[in-house]
Amino acid sequence: MIPNPSIKGSVFAGVVEHVAKLVSAGEVSRADLPKWLESGDIGLLDASVAISAWYDVRSYDRMNRLLLEVVGHGNPEFLREQGRQTARRLLEAGLYAQLEYLNRTRVAAEKEPRARFEAFGRDLRLLTSLSAGILNFTRWTARPDPRHEDRYRIDVTDAADMPESLCWRSDGFINGMAAVHGGRDLWAWTRPARDRVEFQMVRSV
Repeated sequence: MIPNPSIKGSVFAGVVEHVAKLVSAGEVSRADLPKWLESGDIGLLDASVAISAWYDVRSYDRMNRLLLEVVGHGNPEFLREQGRQTARRLLEAGLYAQLEYLNRTRVAAEKEPRARFEAFGRDLRLLTSLSAGILNFTRWTARPDPRHEDRYRIDVTDAADMPESLCWRSDGFINGMAAVHGGRDLWAWTRPARDRVEFQMVRSV
């Protein structure tokens, strides 16, 4: 049975590896790990994380909070950058067809503004379907933003168990996908309700 809520090993593996390297380098002692991690989390540092397996998102959050404090000095921009790196790593690994699609998105071929906007929406809906392969909770929906006629937003519902560290990493991940075609950051996240997260475009495409 898959534990809930969970995250795929393909994303979690890099986090575990990063923490393990800190311990190996002596930047975090094993004696200090219980400040952040539970015993099951610590056990993962000596195991091989299977990219196709599911792992408790609370363990993911605890390891990210360790990294944020020790490496990022409390600055959430650190987690955003880690999310960007995850996007690049998964694209290079070729694990998800949706990421392979980034190399041939339809929006790049459109010049007329309305056609470009509609093509961007089709691309975005395909790419947000990636969430189902990474998280076994939340529902991600791309739709036009009613506040801006030339922008989209991504609504993440059933998100009560989505930790803040995952929100920041997801922000970096989504912006990392946008950067494949040389664009600067396009998205920013807010949490209008405990069980809902929004990723809003900060400019038009």
